[in-house]
Amino acid sequence: MNAIHEIGHSVAGAVLGMKLESVSISKTLRLAPQHQAVGKAVFKRDPWDRKTKEYYLEIIAMTVSGMAAEQLFLGCWDDGGAGGAGSDLHEATKTAIALERSFGMGHQLASYGPIDGKIASEIKLLDAALMAQVDTILRKQLERAMVILERHRDVCFSLADELAERGELSGRAVLEALDMNSDESVAARGYG
Repeated sequence: MNAIHEIGHSVAGAVLGMKLESVSISKTLRLAPQHQAVGKAVFKRDPWDRKTKEYYLEIIAMTVSGMAAEQLFLGCWDDGGAGGAGSDLHEATKTAIALERSFGMGHQLASYGPIDGKIASEIKLLDAALMAQVDTILRKQLERAMVILERHRDVCFSLADELAERGELSGRAVLEALDMNSDESVAARGYG
């Protein structure tokens, strides 16, 4: 399951043009109930990237793509990717709130300023219209991720098997499996 989830992030991110460095899963799990990372996809981000609305939508799509992979390939997602603070869904929600109410890239120009976890929680309670817009963004980007992953279904399964066996894959290995070409990446990015 962890391999499917992390390959979801890796494949969607790569197709969206993000620079995947590596993907890994933990081979051991603690029995303690506290939150633990069981895998990660590492993308290199250029600090000079222009952070437009499309940039943030791509970040949201990549962030929810682990959940999308679980839904698509396993029938549902669990609360690991969609749980509390720090989970993929929580982070995607904060990004969508910032898009709408911090960066002036949403339905209103007014800004609440920087969005951290505490402010996001307060906004969720006070601004029902915002949360409806955020939900729409999240659903659209989840659908976007599912379209990308469905298009690469066989590669996702192959990569997930390899990741489960080896524990780590390079970004290059994922790109080679996808046999990426620039036309495909550009086409995927246009679906915003």
